[in-house]
Amino acid sequence: MVYKYCENKNFKDLASGKVIVHKAGYPNFPIRLAQEIFCRCLHYLDNPNNICIYDPCCGGGYLLTILGFLNFGQIKTIIASDISDEAIQLANENLSLLNISGLEQRIQQLNHYLLLHNKNSHAEALKSATNLLSILTNSTHEIKHKVFKTNILSSNPFNNQDLKVDIIFTDVPYGNLVKWQDKTQDNINLLDQFLPIIKDKTIIAICSDKSQKFQSNHFQRIEKQMIGKRLFQIFQQSTVKIPFPLK
Repeated sequence: MVYKYCENKNFKDLASGKVIVHKAGYPNFPIRLAQEIFCRCLHYLDNPNNICIYDPCCGGGYLLTILGFLNFGQIKTIIASDISDEAIQLANENLSLLNISGLEQRIQQLNHYLLLHNKNSHAEALKSATNLLSILTNSTHEIKHKVFKTNILSSNPFNNQDLKVDIIFTDVPYGNLVKWQDKTQDNINLLDQFLPIIKDKTIIAICSDKSQKFQSNHFQRIEKQMIGKRLFQIFQQSTVKIPFPLK
């Protein structure tokens, strides 16, 4: 894949497990690829500012947290959901780093670890946290976030949720590390689940295993790229109902 928007920069401050908390069982997402896909989504929007972005399979919230720091002036609201209580707790913890009080608490924690263990890794993490804090303190902008529990494949995943989003970006469960908890993996009717929460020009980016298919006659695919064994696709609601499933 040719990167059109994101240069190959040093993203070490956003490395998983450094400032952003990581737990076993929650996969990470390549930072440069995440930013590239996000920028491609922005390209299709009329207004690339005040973005509300949603990840329905958020896991520990790593993807949304790195996008928040990298696009702090453009993202207004971050919404995350997952079927796992543990994931919800971890996502809340990581997304709280996008506000000053949450990141300052993390800095205090890293300071404590450094005093207790005197490890270079804690000193490096503290330096990265300070760098990230400068992003927040140098901006008058504030990102709001909301995390809730739901099964995105259920019959009513957004019950009592008042949502309208600009971008949906998710890395769906796959392989041995993470799997759909309701065991529905093939021919997932995921796209149609988003119909209640999209705007006229909402952009949907889905990363998945190449064997996973997403069928809908309400959406058109506007990009498709393979990165190694992973497939990412970008969709937008079609103005004309498509009489056949996407392949």
